[in-house]
Amino acid sequence: MKFSLYFLSLALLFSTCNKGGGNNAASNGDIVYFETNDANSNAILAYWHINDSTLMQLPGSPFSTGGLGIANPTQGLGPDDDDNQVRITSDGKFLLAVNAGSNSITVFRIYQDGSLSAVPGSPFPSGGQNPVSIGENGKYLYVVNKAINPEADNDPDPNYTAFVIHDDGSLSPLTNSTFETTPGTSPSQALVSRDGRFLFGADFLGFLSVPPLGTLRSFTIKTNGTLLPVAGTPLTIPQAGGALGLWQNPKGNVLYVGFPLAGMIGVYDIDEATGALNFSSSVASGAAVCWLRTNSEGSNLYSLNSGENTISVYSTTTPSSPSFIQKLALKDPGPDYTALGMTFPTSEDFSLSFSPSGKTLYVISQYTNPDFNVGNYNLLHVLRIAMDGKLSETTNPMQIPVPNTVRPQGVVSYDPD
Repeated sequence: MKFSLYFLSLALLFSTCNKGGGNNAASNGDIVYFETNDANSNAILAYWHINDSTLMQLPGSPFSTGGLGIANPTQGLGPDDDDNQVRITSDGKFLLAVNAGSNSITVFRIYQDGSLSAVPGSPFPSGGQNPVSIGENGKYLYVVNKAINPEADNDPDPNYTAFVIHDDGSLSPLTNSTFETTPGTSPSQALVSRDGRFLFGADFLGFLSVPPLGTLRSFTIKTNGTLLPVAGTPLTIPQAGGALGLWQNPKGNVLYVGFPLAGMIGVYDIDEATGALNFSSSVASGAAVCWLRTNSEGSNLYSLNSGENTISVYSTTTPSSPSFIQKLALKDPGPDYTALGMTFPTSEDFSLSFSPSGKTLYVISQYTNPDFNVGNYNLLHVLRIAMDGKLSETTNPMQIPVPNTVRPQGVVSYDPD
């Protein structure tokens, strides 16, 4: 009798979850979303992170985007070097995801239990080829179309395109909002400033050279949502090293920029009147430093060093002067690729996001070696954040249920309470 009641309770729980909008075990933790980026059928994977230790796939997951990701069989630079591929709108109503292989943006409505359903008309054309990054500014949405798809004819120039987000979640392109950039420069991110007045972009391979220099872009966001380049855009970074990963300190007019080939983080002052960027200093991070985040208080900065599977942590109580406090090696980076005679790492960390509480950092590692016979090292890491900002990985990472030929990306989390 007890067993019957137990299984009946479980059945009722999952029945409620599948309907959308009900209470469930997610009330004990966050829901983590990321996209498969599968070139055959892109989807959003969703997991409950329960009681700080357990990951349980949400009923209904994976949720199809109705679009395609991209394949990168040679693991070349450019196609997968981007950030903010998935985001939750600031009002918490919608989840948006790029479909880099089918040139569209999917918009999902988020239900109370964390389940997703595509809004009518979704997916929506992205306004260019190979969308890779999404920025939001109130009712306006900004998409970077990279135009570097290894399995497509990349005729269009890369661009930034703006959309209106309607109350039902549908998107419509904003007239005369497309800004085209230089072919082959591999733009990677659309970052809206904390006051909503500017948009910043990074051209990973800007000013093509050997090695690439990298360039930065600043735009004024006009009252009608369109973009106006700031004087001096594009801005060349001060040393060869490419430009990847942008993040603004929430407590100051300071922008952090990853210089991956140099293994450094650049620190820029933002002119609060014009949005112009002025290089201030740089600080060492690690091999192939890419993606950056600060905590909500702006007191700590975190950088993913993709070439060595580590995370560097800095104190940024003085935003313009990051002070190194920790470097954490992530678990299970795969076999020693150099010992196997390989020239590519087996796995690299490529996406990160804080939990709503700020007590957890989620990191996605992608399988990045063109030799696909070593094993599957597409992983989700769950890191604890201590009071002083330092990180620890107390549990083993979860293998993401995608083939090792696929590179999952774009992690965000949601508090259903």
